Amino acid sequence: MNLLHFTYNLIGTGVGLPLIAPLWLRCRNHPEERERLRQRLGWYPSGIADHLGTGPRVWLHAVSVGEVGVADAIADALTARMPHCRIAVSTTTRQGLAQARARLKDRAASFYAPLDLIGPTGKALDMVRPNVLALLETELWPNLIIKARRMGTRIAVLNGRISVRSIRRYLRIRPLMRLALDHIDAFSMISQDDAARILSIGADPKRVHVHGNAKFDSPDPLAGDHLKKASDWAAKLYGLTANDAVFVAGSTRDPEEAIVLEAFARLRREFPRAVLILAPRHITRCPQVEQYVRQKGLACQRRTQLNTESSGRNGPVVLLDTIGELNATYSVADFVFCGGSLVPKGGQNLLEPAVWAKPVMYGPSMEDFADARRLIESAGGGCTVRDAGEMTAAAAEWLRRPEKARAAGQAARRAILSHRGASHRHAGVVAQLLQTSGV
Repeated sequence: MNLLHFTYNLIGTGVGLPLIAPLWLRCRNHPEERERLRQRLGWYPSGIADHLGTGPRVWLHAVSVGEVGVADAIADALTARMPHCRIAVSTTTRQGLAQARARLKDRAASFYAPLDLIGPTGKALDMVRPNVLALLETELWPNLIIKARRMGTRIAVLNGRISVRSIRRYLRIRPLMRLALDHIDAFSMISQDDAARILSIGADPKRVHVHGNAKFDSPDPLAGDHLKKASDWAAKLYGLTANDAVFVAGSTRDPEEAIVLEAFARLRREFPRAVLILAPRHITRCPQVEQYVRQKGLACQRRTQLNTESSGRNGPVVLLDTIGELNATYSVADFVFCGGSLVPKGGQNLLEPAVWAKPVMYGPSMEDFADARRLIESAGGGCTVRDAGEMTAAAAEWLRRPEKARAAGQAARRAILSHRGASHRHAGVVAQLLQTSGV
């Protein structure tokens, strides 16, 4: 074992092992968290391996909800090209696993990714036995990579993204990252900037290619009758009428909710029928966000308190405290704020509301979606806001001039649709690795 690799494992084991017992005690009364910990430690139920069946195996390793969407698009493209291949999808979060099971259903075996320790990674690899391990976006885990390569697995980074924030961390441990990157066969990156950053960490230039962003390939919500179904569902659930102005703030972080609420309170002075649907990035923060709402003197309900049959919305603010409903909620929005962007978190997925043809606003921190931001902004489909004042001004302009808002939303949608197809190029990288490995 390389000295760097040995040191990495020494530190990981020294930090990780003492934490197992307290983590186990913490989640002993929470079955979902207990199962998550079990799987991350490498204790997997036998049904996962049984689901894979026979044929070439591709393990797509994601993180959470956003990367699961990428995995879904690439899995579709890959099975269209190679129907006999079998797909496994791993995530690290409960929300991600729920999305993987909901979106891929029986098309893939879905499970929690192992902690990057020798024991758990070995057990996961022994269970899946992948011919190709595909790491989505920035999931560069040395033990998983090195162990997979020693088993004869071909390895690729797909939809590769190295943000301005993460490159600094990687450069601090460049020797270890270069060791891991040496074991990777192909780097299929989103943009030239991402390619340059992975090269600066130590990737082999001959293995690095730019193939675009598979997040542009999410299912088109306006195809078929999806729009009517989603908008009818959301309008009924949230008790909306044609006279309501709907502001959806998605995937917000602290303290963005306070800024959004300040803008909303100002907006209601001119548009008293305005409705805010507020979706915190982590639903465990809903009690804290409820306090913010009530401090503004606004009535608030959680989505789980709404019942379309017996009781409906009775105030201007709804907290979306469920997983998997934000995308359909965008169908009734007049405009959208994308969270994680007024704080230095790199932004959240602005592609989802854009493809619904909704005008979008976001803060200055959009490093994780820089290509999408440039594309949408240059098309006139979105704008940057820096505080509650700018947010109020942009929202009021769209509500005063609904034709301008519709044009901005359509421009955002056209910009997204014109850049679809990356998932097929990323899938092509996997197909080539499968072919060259003789399966």
